[in-house]
Amino acid sequence: MQFTKPLFLLLSAACLSAQLWAQAPVVDMNSPRAGAESNRSMQGEIYQQLQQLRQEMMTLRGIVEEQEHQISQLKQQGLDRYIDLDRRLGSLTTGAAGAVVGSSSTVANAAVDAGSDAGITGEAAVAAVTGADVVNPPAVSAVPAVASNGNESSDYTDAYALVRSGNYDQAITSFLAYVERYPSGRYTPNAWYWLGELYVAVKPQNLKASTDAFQYLLSKYPDHDKVPAAMYKLGTVYFLNGNKQKSQELLTHVIDRYGSTGNSAVNKSREFLRKNF
Repeated sequence: MQFTKPLFLLLSAACLSAQLWAQAPVVDMNSPRAGAESNRSMQGEIYQQLQQLRQEMMTLRGIVEEQEHQISQLKQQGLDRYIDLDRRLGSLTTGAAGAVVGSSSTVANAAVDAGSDAGITGEAAVAAVTGADVVNPPAVSAVPAVASNGNESSDYTDAYALVRSGNYDQAITSFLAYVERYPSGRYTPNAWYWLGELYVAVKPQNLKASTDAFQYLLSKYPDHDKVPAAMYKLGTVYFLNGNKQKSQELLTHVIDRYGSTGNSAVNKSREFLRKNF
């Protein structure tokens, strides 16, 4: 029996379709095998979702750690600004110049020797070395109004916070208001000390105001804990003003008078003399 070509092709296609249908698996969705395959598919999806969540958590954890590090750095920078104030005058170079301030260097030198030999302490020694025969405080008139809590401790803390944050001009205003508001306050000597520091830290520097603040502190509170540091700072301000001989005399006096106390002003005075004289 002979087949025509079209009929032959039709029969061949039918045979092939029957073979493919025989090979295709028939899956019953109610069978245990179908349930297992469905569970495996769901487990795979859940696993992928968990992996994605882990990646997102790791990313968020990294962001939190970075923010914590930045906050820590900001806190440290605040402390560093305070330390930097103490270093500025200590790193002055011999190129600093200005007007000569203070009394005769010869007289001051004689006073240092006399004070050391006679064991003079307190106000007499300070005045002899620095020429700080100051009776009245430097003028603080026309100070802009500064908010006050009515508590000298709180007001001092607010003013000092401006130093730590680097707002030196505002800190000067706050400390001037403080010494005017609390002329006999517990922290007033410290306020005068910071005024001496800040007048050098701002731009442009006000060396005359810095000298006045330190000298008033030394003459008014000769036995205060800030006296050694104020002497050292005043010695560096004299150097800035071009009065190198008086600077050397005052720094030498700090070493002679406080050398056995372990005060940090002693080492700073030695280092400044070593670098600049």
